[in-house]
Amino acid sequence: MPTNYEYDEASETWPSFVLTGILMVVGPMTLLQIYQILFGSNAEAVGSGDAKEFNDEVLTKLNDEYTSNEIKQFRKKFDKNSSKKSKIWNKRNILIIVGWVLVAVLLQRINSNDAIKDAAIKLFDPYEILGISSSASDRDIKSAYRKLSVKFHPDKLAKGLTTDEKDVMEETYVQITKAYESLTDELVRQNYLKYGHPDGPQSTSHGIALPRFLVDGSASPLLVVCYFALLGLILPYFVSRWWARTQSYTKKGIHNVTASNFVSNLVNYKPSEIVTLDLILHWLSFANEFKQFYPDLQPEDFEQLLHDHINRKDSGKLNEAKFRIVAKCHSLLHGLIDIACGFRNLDIALGAINTFKCIVQAVPLTPNAQILQLPNVDKKHFSNESKDVHTLGKLFTLEDSKIGDLLGIKDQAKLNETLRVASHIPNLKIIKADFLVPGENQVTPLSTPYICLKVLVRSAKQPLLPTNLIPEDKLVESQDFESQRDPFAIMSKQPLVPFSFAPLFPTKRRCNWCCLVSSQKDGKLLQTPIIVEKLSYKNLNDDKDFFDKRTKLDLTKDDKFNINDWEIGTIKIPLGQPAPETVGDFFFRVIVKSTDYFTTDLDITMNMKVRDLPAVEEQVDIYSEEDDDYSSDEDESDASDYTDIDTDTETEEDESTE
Repeated sequence: MPTNYEYDEASETWPSFVLTGILMVVGPMTLLQIYQILFGSNAEAVGSGDAKEFNDEVLTKLNDEYTSNEIKQFRKKFDKNSSKKSKIWNKRNILIIVGWVLVAVLLQRINSNDAIKDAAIKLFDPYEILGISSSASDRDIKSAYRKLSVKFHPDKLAKGLTTDEKDVMEETYVQITKAYESLTDELVRQNYLKYGHPDGPQSTSHGIALPRFLVDGSASPLLVVCYFALLGLILPYFVSRWWARTQSYTKKGIHNVTASNFVSNLVNYKPSEIVTLDLILHWLSFANEFKQFYPDLQPEDFEQLLHDHINRKDSGKLNEAKFRIVAKCHSLLHGLIDIACGFRNLDIALGAINTFKCIVQAVPLTPNAQILQLPNVDKKHFSNESKDVHTLGKLFTLEDSKIGDLLGIKDQAKLNETLRVASHIPNLKIIKADFLVPGENQVTPLSTPYICLKVLVRSAKQPLLPTNLIPEDKLVESQDFESQRDPFAIMSKQPLVPFSFAPLFPTKRRCNWCCLVSSQKDGKLLQTPIIVEKLSYKNLNDDKDFFDKRTKLDLTKDDKFNINDWEIGTIKIPLGQPAPETVGDFFFRVIVKSTDYFTTDLDITMNMKVRDLPAVEEQVDIYSEEDDDYSSDEDESDASDYTDIDTDTETEEDESTE
């Protein structure tokens, strides 16, 4: 088989190679961008009854009013999700547009390339030459051949044709004959099936998909340099960066050096040592992430900047550095909580969450933190006048005018905004708490239970809602197949929590609820924390303003009150271990704390009642000789209609919640 070496002078090959490479990059990027446009922007509304809760707009508007211009500039510069940045003309979209323009240009070049069309024509297809389908019968093949032979046979051609026209007609006749023989003659057909041509092996060309001037001309050295740069420098550089990042950071996104420092601190931690805000801030100041941001600063500088933020002090030229390390504390504290759970250390985990609140609200950890997190509060005046008012619940026992006097707020408009923020801070009230096992009505030994909490998200301004008014259907878990197969699906259907009121935090954030489970016996954590990001805040909307603890209401007679307008949220916590293998009562401490607000968190004791399944009495059948008279068909019919169900199964008492 003859071969020869050719260059891609006619651009038959390289456009296809380039087109494939571009599509490998642009295609996935486009699909990802379409997904984010269609689903990413609507993710906040997925699964919620209302597309957007009014409470979200309230806190967002107030957030913008109380956020300083300096923090807004920082968000615009560093926050990737900043609304100020264009969502259309960003780097990714521009790259996608340029990529598809290049794809269009290459497709146009390929379609207009005569060399590619000629190469396609050279492919031998007997069915196409004869104008028949690949399923044609022998009779159809002969019929088509005869018709074409009459038309293109050299002896049947018209006399007025030019020499070129005759040559074309004769060549067509030769192709028709070869096509017919490829389908009827056994030897020729074998050549066609084996080599793709009735004449056997054809000449093939081998070469590189580049024009000659890039290989043999003056551009040859440039091509060698480009190949070397791509394969020897650029590709290894990006691969090494990816590998170094993969090895340098944990799955939670914190640097390995930082994680090692946290582990070392926990190893050396003494149980007698009190976990304070200063201790956690000291640990954070040695984070390697801070050192990567600002190599010239020392851990003492980072610790001072964190204290400046919490005490709302200006750091001068280091304000931007302060904002940046404070924003990074989000991932660092989540990593510290995970590591503390690995050591089963509840005190450190709780200390980290409290530090989280202090950093988000820029408030020290004091008994007055619930009040000091509100805007417009005169700290010095309140400290002198606070007396026994330290919580939002106690604050809302006073009239609005007295609240203004207590907080040192004389402007009525500012007082209204302060009360508005205070009334929209979520408080959790436990309604029902159970240990549940999918498909079972009780917890059995070595089963896989989970914790189901029914909670009421309420405002400190609202009185406690009597639980006896809540319909049972709001507290009962669905028993359909989908709920049994995935009992945690209901949590994904709840709306995302709204943005937190945190005007002093460098980035916009949503409040999360961190769920911890420990053994009541030894106080050790049992598993990693569960972070709840979806929970309805519908009960905080302005349509509930009438429900004020300072106003006496008869809920059974008030037309404004409708229990069906109140939302009962669900928090489900999977347990990382099966139930105990022995029957008995086992007590667990369940803590649900806000990461953003000083508010009423949940801290309850739950009793897991592990019981054996009730024994099922066996049905004893007594047969007499007369029974032999029944036919086998009748026996089978009777058996299929009978099911032995123990109807005396005791109803399990509700799980106790202390």
